[in-house]
Amino acid sequence: MARSQLLKDIVSGKENIENILLRLKVILSDLDSKPIINWVNGELEGFKGEHDILPQYRILKGSPTGTFVVNYNVQYTDSPVPLRTLIPDDETYDSITTLEMTDSLSAIQNILNGENRDNYAKVISTDFCHHISRGELQIARMRIRVGSNQLDGIISKVKSKLIDIIMELENQFDNLDELDIQEQVEEDTSKKDNAVYNIENIIYDGSLKVGDKNKVVKSRLGHFFGGGKD
Repeated sequence: MARSQLLKDIVSGKENIENILLRLKVILSDLDSKPIINWVNGELEGFKGEHDILPQYRILKGSPTGTFVVNYNVQYTDSPVPLRTLIPDDETYDSITTLEMTDSLSAIQNILNGENRDNYAKVISTDFCHHISRGELQIARMRIRVGSNQLDGIISKVKSKLIDIIMELENQFDNLDELDIQEQVEEDTSKKDNAVYNIENIIYDGSLKVGDKNKVVKSRLGHFFGGGKD
């Protein structure tokens, strides 16, 4: 089976991911799957819509870093915060140290190309820092920092998924480079159903369940410490 130019372009790296996504969006629109198109739009524009489903690979674990005072005596600046001392509960701790990357791929790439690529973080609000502080550990400010390798991982994951998606489309349809599979879809709807099922599983790692299409993944305690990113 001859490989499509679309697949060759992404494997060779001659075209950027945004260009591949735009071309793929035209093809995928013929499958009439909202979760798939929402994913493409999310990668292109950012996952901002209230009905967007944030893929698991965009949910990162960060390291608490900040300024704090121990036993009213020693101050640490821009140092790892011993947050477990204040929050032993696993669910709450995980919520605080989780960073949901909703930015577009181009925005993430700009971060990686910038001078602060190793200093990207979610800012925890001062109110929350004061709320959890105790006499033996008082937090003045705190951020949840993620490494540039984690941001690189998002881009690598999308590239891998795009290759899998294009190969799945090649298995079901002919002439992808014409960017039009509508006639093939109408001739054999089983191909469409198979493609939709497999592509949704590729994108969401099999985690998309009935009812998920109307949910957005958000941190349960986001209103407490969603102070922004820097």
